[in-house]
Amino acid sequence: MKCLFALKQDKGQGMVEFALVFPIFIIIILFIIEVGWMTYQQTVFDQSYQYSSWSVQASDFGDSDPLDTCPSSAVYSGNTVSDPLVERIKEASFWGFLPENLTVSDAQADMKNVEKSFSVPGRTPGDTVTAISRTRYMDLKATLSYDIYPLTFLGRQVFGSRVTKEKKLSCSRVVSTQHRSE
Repeated sequence: MKCLFALKQDKGQGMVEFALVFPIFIIIILFIIEVGWMTYQQTVFDQSYQYSSWSVQASDFGDSDPLDTCPSSAVYSGNTVSDPLVERIKEASFWGFLPENLTVSDAQADMKNVEKSFSVPGRTPGDTVTAISRTRYMDLKATLSYDIYPLTFLGRQVFGSRVTKEKKLSCSRVVSTQHRSE
């Protein structure tokens, strides 16, 4: 009889333990999902930012300098620069990247021609010829902001209603070169 009485007392113990542990388990799972989502969004933004800084071209801004004059410079700003940047970021983005959460501000592209003269060997031995090298450089600057919105109520409690990641794009590169000898 004592055995039956002991079994009846332990019947609800598993239910009580489950009721105590289940909410903690759910909170841990939701936190893991939220941190994974935020990390993924930031990684996709970083990758898209890098791709856009590498792939944007001077022709995207309407620049087609033939390198005939030196010094020559041109400055492009506003939507002329920000629209091609956004398009390049869209090309590079993966699943889950939301272009509508992206803001481009202070976008500017400075193009300039630089000329250098140097001597090269001529056609006859001991003869030198002056050569000219013209290079067109592009300095690209912009501020990119990306808003990440948490997925769960727990994420909104921990991170707030949104997290804004900001990157300052600043790169210089060669657009075109031209070498001539006289």
